[in-house]
Amino acid sequence: MMDYYDELIDSLNEREERSILHHKGNYSPTLKSPFLDEIIEKKIDTNLIQIYSELSDGFRIKWFSDEEKGIGGNIHFMEMKHVLADQKGNLYDDQDIQMNDLIAYYKPFDLISETFSCGFLITPDFVSTSIYCHNSPDPETYDLDLDFAGYMEMAYEAKVFQYWPKVLLDIKANYESVETKAFKEHMPKIFEDFNWDSFVQKYESLRLSKKE
Repeated sequence: MMDYYDELIDSLNEREERSILHHKGNYSPTLKSPFLDEIIEKKIDTNLIQIYSELSDGFRIKWFSDEEKGIGGNIHFMEMKHVLADQKGNLYDDQDIQMNDLIAYYKPFDLISETFSCGFLITPDFVSTSIYCHNSPDPETYDLDLDFAGYMEMAYEAKVFQYWPKVLLDIKANYESVETKAFKEHMPKIFEDFNWDSFVQKYESLRLSKKE
C-alpha cells in the first residue's frame, strides 16, 4: 500500500508548477491506539488498519496545476477517531434515515471536498467490503464497487484529481457528468502518460462485482 502513496508523491513532485501539501502526524504504530483497537474489534479490513498505521493515522495531499488553483487534486484521510465518530446531527438526521437507512452506518474516511466524501459501511451485522460515496446533503450512498486496496490503486491512477471517485461512479453508470468531462479534458494535459481507455479498463479490472 505504501507504494501507491510514495509513487503518488513522487509523480506529483516531479512536475513543475504544482503546489503540493502533504502532512503526516506523529502517531507511532508501536504505541497503543484505542481507535485502532476499536477498528480491529469491528473486524474491518486489515488493509485499512495497515494504511492508517503507516500513514500516521490520517494524511493529506493537495495539488494544483494552475496559478488560479482551479484545477487540481485532493486526498484527505481523516484521523481514525473522526472516522469512527457518530455522524448523527452532522452527516444525517432522522429524516435522512427514512430515505436511506444505510446513511446511519456510513463512516467517511476521505474528504474529497466540503460535501463529497468516500467511506465505509459499518452496520451492527456486517462491514461492507466495498467503499461507498456520499454527497451531502443528499442522504443517498453510492457503491464504488471497490475494496480499500482497489480504492487506493484507483486514487493513484487518477492522481487524486478532483472528484475522481465521482468519475468512477459515472463509468459504472455509463454516464458523463460535469466532473467526468473535466477529468477527461484536463488529465491528459497535466499527465502526459494518462489514457482514458486504460483508466476505464483499470477500474473495470478492480471492480468487486467483476470478480464474483
